[in-house]
Amino acid sequence: MVVFQTGMLHLGPSIIIIFLLTCGDSTDIFDKNIHAINRTASQGETVVFHCNESEDKGAEGVDVGWRKEKILLFIYSPVINQTVTNYTSSRMYVDPNNPRKLQISDVQPSDAGTYKCFLSEAQKQWKLTVEVTDSKPELHKMFLYIVPSVTGAVAVCFIIICAVWINRKHRTGNKETGLELQTQGRRTDRVQNSQYFERFNSIYGDRRLN
Repeated sequence: MVVFQTGMLHLGPSIIIIFLLTCGDSTDIFDKNIHAINRTASQGETVVFHCNESEDKGAEGVDVGWRKEKILLFIYSPVINQTVTNYTSSRMYVDPNNPRKLQISDVQPSDAGTYKCFLSEAQKQWKLTVEVTDSKPELHKMFLYIVPSVTGAVAVCFIIICAVWINRKHRTGNKETGLELQTQGRRTDRVQNSQYFERFNSIYGDRRLN
């Protein structure tokens, strides 16, 4: 008998949590009678939903739950002091010490949808719309800045390459001119030498014959 009672005590919180989850899903029946508050946020902002803006102390001991569409995100029962979370994103957070506030950091388009808060019999819901930040103007500005810079850099490189090529060509031309002059000088010397030897031989030959 003692073992059975102990087992029931351990199963009690689990059964109550399952009951709370079932109750949270069953609130979809009354969604049509709840006025949805439109909420628009830009991509990257932090969105905060308050389930009950009044600080009524009588509401501190009641069950609080949060849903997105049909997905139960968070539920807290002060009776058994149990909390169950099932966030669809790591950027969602509900503080167990203040479960009436749902915070979504760095909101993204995937966070858009209908959020519902149920506090005992009272409910409140929001329809979140996320505006995507247009990055085209920034890209256009970057394009206008990068293109002239790249064009200028290419022009400078082209000028440097042309200058180096012209300098090398000029040096090569000077070397070729110098080699040609040297070659011509050697040829002239050879011709003069050959003419000198021819004259010398003719004069020397004539004398020997006499």
